[in-house]
Amino acid sequence: MNKANKYFKRGLLIFILLTVSIIATLLFRDTVLFYIFVVTAIVLALGTLLVLMQTKKEIENLLDDVSRLRQRERANMDKNQVKTDNVFTEIFKIDESLARILPSQDTHFDNVNHFCEKVLQNIAKELGIVQGLVFVLDDIGQNFDVSGEYAYYSEERPRSFTLGETISGQVAKNQEMLNLKEIPEGYVTVLSGLGKSAPPHLLIAPVVYQENSIGVIELASFKPFGKNEEALAEKICETMAVRLNDLRTY
Repeated sequence: MNKANKYFKRGLLIFILLTVSIIATLLFRDTVLFYIFVVTAIVLALGTLLVLMQTKKEIENLLDDVSRLRQRERANMDKNQVKTDNVFTEIFKIDESLARILPSQDTHFDNVNHFCEKVLQNIAKELGIVQGLVFVLDDIGQNFDVSGEYAYYSEERPRSFTLGETISGQVAKNQEMLNLKEIPEGYVTVLSGLGKSAPPHLLIAPVVYQENSIGVIELASFKPFGKNEEALAEKICETMAVRLNDLRTY
C-alpha cells in the first residue's frame, strides 16, 4: 500500500511537469527551447507510463494479498466450525452413553447397593471396564463404605476409608478426578478364565452433592481412560449425585 502511494505521488509529479512542459512548448514554439521542452515532454510521458505500469503491478499484488488473506480467514473459519461440530458430536455421544448407563427415574431400587451395582454393570458394558467399586458416605458422615462392586476379586472386603485417607479418600477430599496410568502393585487384581492379571489403568472420581463428597467411583481397565471417558465419568457422578443422596438418606 505504501509503494502504491509512492508511485501515485511520483506519477502526479510527472504529470504536473509534463503539463508544464507542454505549456512551455506552446509558448516557446519558435525558439531553441521548443526542442528542449519537446524532448522533456517525451521523457516525462515515458516516465508517466512506467509509473502507471508499476502502480498497476502493485495494485495487482495488493489484490492478491487480500485474496490470500480472505482464503486463510475462510480456512480458519472452516477449521473452527469443524472443531465446534466435533465438540457438539462428543457432547451428544456423552449424553447417549449417559442415558444407557444411569437407570431412568422410573426404575425403583430398594437400597443404595442395588443402584450402585446396576450403574457399575452399565458402565462395564459401555466402557469395557474389568472392575469397578462404588463407595458411599455412611449415615453419620464419617466413613466411605463399599456400596457397589463389579467383578471384584479379593480375599478381603474393600476397606472403608475416611475423608483424605487412601487414594480414594484423597480424591473425595480434593473433589477432583484422578486418572492413574500405572496402578500401584497389588491395588487391583482381576480373576478370569485366563487367570489373575492386574489392569494398569484406574479412574477414581468423586460424587459431589451440594459441595460435599458423598461417594467415590473406582473404575479399572486394561485400556487407558482418555478425555472422553473422563468427561463421561464426570457426567455420571454429577447426574447420580442427587439420586444417590436420596437413596442413602431414605
